Amino acid sequence: MGFIERLPLAGTGNAEYALSISSVIELGDKRKARTALANTRYARTALEHKAAALDLVATVTQGFVSALSLKHQIFVEERALALTDETLDVISRLARKGAVPEADRLRAKAQQSQAELNLAALKAEYDAERQSLASLWGEPQAGFNDVEGNLFSFANATDFPSLRRRVERSPELAILASERRMAEAELALARSQSSANINWRLGVRHEQFSGDSALTASLEIPLFSAARNRGEEKAAHAEFNSQSYRREDRELKLGARLYRAWQAFQQNQLAAKTLQTRIIPTLESAQSQTRRAYEQGRYRYTDWLAVQNELLDARRRLIHAATAALHNQTLIEQLTATPLAEEASHDD
Repeated sequence: MGFIERLPLAGTGNAEYALSISSVIELGDKRKARTALANTRYARTALEHKAAALDLVATVTQGFVSALSLKHQIFVEERALALTDETLDVISRLARKGAVPEADRLRAKAQQSQAELNLAALKAEYDAERQSLASLWGEPQAGFNDVEGNLFSFANATDFPSLRRRVERSPELAILASERRMAEAELALARSQSSANINWRLGVRHEQFSGDSALTASLEIPLFSAARNRGEEKAAHAEFNSQSYRREDRELKLGARLYRAWQAFQQNQLAAKTLQTRIIPTLESAQSQTRRAYEQGRYRYTDWLAVQNELLDARRRLIHAATAALHNQTLIEQLTATPLAEEASHDD
């Protein structure tokens, strides 16, 4: 709506005054299309915030698992150092009696020094990991001395089809779906622009010299609006199709990534349980028997050392498998936006 006032023209004694109102009639549901586009943009922003929060939770969880893993690795290396101390004591005692060669004692001493180096390196790495973990919530220095948790506590493995249904409703795919709806709204808006707007004006004009008044009216209809808007409509249509293909492609990739994480989680969980319940207890028994046989002169030091290394390697592989299982569990929960232990109840 507008108001127009005409002032006297220079060089004349006439003055003309006009009062008018005007407006625009939008055709093609343009207002509805603009509202739909604004709503889809708002919905996408909300989904992006949710996805960012999930990513942050996953990052913190992964950092915590890494720190907890290093803590358990330190525990293993402390046991390794204690084992080398014990081995050195046994060999030194036997060497003083002349029952074993001095070379065995020297090798045991070297093993002890190596164990000390491994332990020191892991402690330094653990301190760095604690600092990285603290930085995730904005702390300049780690305000805690230790992390507590069970590295060997795993969620029950859910069947893959249930997980696959959950990932279809994940925030990442929801964002792509929102972008598709936004592209659809932009296409609708572009199509609405093909319908010309009608501008109308109604007013009263008064001439001071003659004292006459007159009613004025005008109507403006732009021509060829559809032809001028055809390029923008094609571009919006192409973007809409692109968003559809993009979501389908991303859904396939997320499904493949989820399957790899699910398979790795199951495999590492099985490996951890097997090492914990069968392999490590067997090697601990073998290590004790080999030690007694070495003290009795029936085994060489290399035999005893080999069993020790097998035992330590199994303990390290246990931690590696448990850590990998928890990392993949976290990834599954991030992709599905649901704790793994709760998947079954959500899908029932």
